Amino acid sequence: MDEEIKIRLKGEGISPGLIRSKEIAEILESVEDMVVAEALKADPTLSKEHIIVGIYAIEDKSIGLKFKTTMASVVIPAFLATAEAIGNGDFDLLTPQTVKSLQVISNFSKKHTCNAIFGTGEKIEIATITPNTQIPFPTFIEGWSEIVGKVIRVGGKTPKAMIELTDGATMYCEVPENIAKELGHQLYSLARFYGQAKWDSKTLELEEFQITSVEEFKNMDPKLMFKELANILGEQFTNVRDVEEYVSHLRYEGDV
Repeated sequence: MDEEIKIRLKGEGISPGLIRSKEIAEILESVEDMVVAEALKADPTLSKEHIIVGIYAIEDKSIGLKFKTTMASVVIPAFLATAEAIGNGDFDLLTPQTVKSLQVISNFSKKHTCNAIFGTGEKIEIATITPNTQIPFPTFIEGWSEIVGKVIRVGGKTPKAMIELTDGATMYCEVPENIAKELGHQLYSLARFYGQAKWDSKTLELEEFQITSVEEFKNMDPKLMFKELANILGEQFTNVRDVEEYVSHLRYEGDV
C-alpha cells in the first residue's frame, strides 16, 4: 500500500519562494483536516490525536507537497475517496470539514489560476482541482442545544475544549476565555454544556458546538440521594406491601 500522499500546485508563477508562506500553511492544514475527517468517518473508533498527516518534502516542480502519515491503512483510503469525489464532482458523501478544506484548496487554485493535482506515491495524478472546479458550500441547521460529557482538555490561543460525550465520541468546542478557565478546574468531571449548535442539514449530525455556559454534575453520596428521592416520592409507595408483585404489574400490565 502507498504510504504517502501528494498535492502538486501547478501553474505559471507557482514555485517555492513566489507564494506566501501563509497560503502554503493553509493548504497544509486543509490537507490534514480533510484526510483526518474522512478517516474518522470511516472508523469512528479512531482518535483524532493519533492521526498525523505531516509534510516531509516540498519539491521545486511548481510546488509539490508530499505527506506521510502515522496511519496509512486508514489515511490513504480516505485520501483516495476524497480524490474520487473530486473526479466525479460528487461531494455529497464527504464530511463538512472535508468540503471546507477542499474550498481552501479551490480558492487557492482560482486566485493563482493554477491546478491542484492529487496523487499518491504510486499514482502521479488521480484527481485535479482546477480554477473551474465548483466545490459546494455545506449547509447547516443552527440552534441552541445542550450536550453532556467530560472535559478532557481545554486551552489554546483561541480557547477550545475537548469534550468526551456520553457515547464515547469526542467534540472540540469553542469556549469563552472565562469559561475555559473554569473548565480547567473541572477536568474529567461530568457536566452539562449549553450553547450554540450546528448540525449538518443532510445527516443531522452535530458538527460544531460553541459553549456559552456549563453546569457541573455534583457528586452526591448515594445514601443522601436515596433519602432525597424518598422525601419526594415516598408517599406514593406507602401502600405497597409486596414489592415484587408491584413491579410485576408495572412490567407486564402497565398499571397497578
